[in-house]
Amino acid sequence: MPFVDISLARGKSDEYLAAVSQSVHDALVAELHMKPDENFQLIHQYDPGEMVFDRGFRGGPRSDDWIVFRITDGLDRGERTKRRFYQTLVRLLEERPGVRPADVSVIMTVIPPENFSFAGGVIGTDALAAESLEAAAKAPGTRDTYTRAEMTYAVTQLFQNRDRSRILPILRDDVVLAVPTTLPYGGEFTGPAAFDDFFSKIPGGGAVWKSFESVVDDVIAAEDHIIARLTNTAVLKATGKTVVFQNLWFFGVAAGRITGAQLYADTAATTGDASG
Repeated sequence: MPFVDISLARGKSDEYLAAVSQSVHDALVAELHMKPDENFQLIHQYDPGEMVFDRGFRGGPRSDDWIVFRITDGLDRGERTKRRFYQTLVRLLEERPGVRPADVSVIMTVIPPENFSFAGGVIGTDALAAESLEAAAKAPGTRDTYTRAEMTYAVTQLFQNRDRSRILPILRDDVVLAVPTTLPYGGEFTGPAAFDDFFSKIPGGGAVWKSFESVVDDVIAAEDHIIARLTNTAVLKATGKTVVFQNLWFFGVAAGRITGAQLYADTAATTGDASG
């Protein structure tokens, strides 16, 4: 989603500003294949003396109608695409509202998704991962591999919102879920269906815990694994005692898929004597 800052001299009509805005938007849609509804612009107007520029540097001559477009993008579109965009932009601006090509300057900056937060304090990598995973869910079988950012987001959603839909397509068919056998609900579970069943309910199906809530403290992604560190607050069904404890989930990763999940816990937590 390109973000556009437009700087120009104060005093232009609303119609002029609207035409400038529409022209850059149309050029982005046509040449950078931006979705039409992804339109984010800020228009900055300056008084005389507040725009300082060389009228003949690498082009020109520039007039008092000089306009600067600063476009921040999360993708590097490549030289050929940018070349077409520049040419389309000046053509559209000349057509409406009549801006001279010599008065158009463009600065394009590419920044990584983690430098964006579109809304709600959500980091850009999570927003992009959510979009791509949602698209994959609507077209089963179209994705063979997933990115580290997508897998990290899916693991986070599994524990933070109990949302299994993000992670299930990423699991390999022979994925193995390992839970310490010293836990009442421990064992080894193979396949996405078994994985889904385990995480669809309170650990142990409510036989051990009356309630069980997890807070994601951290999710760390490495080359061949992802680690989720959790703080859990649970109420033991047998005693009604509330216990707070931490544990780790280790997810194995290979060839763009999750191959396994291993719980590391202090199993004494099930008695309420320790954390795990």
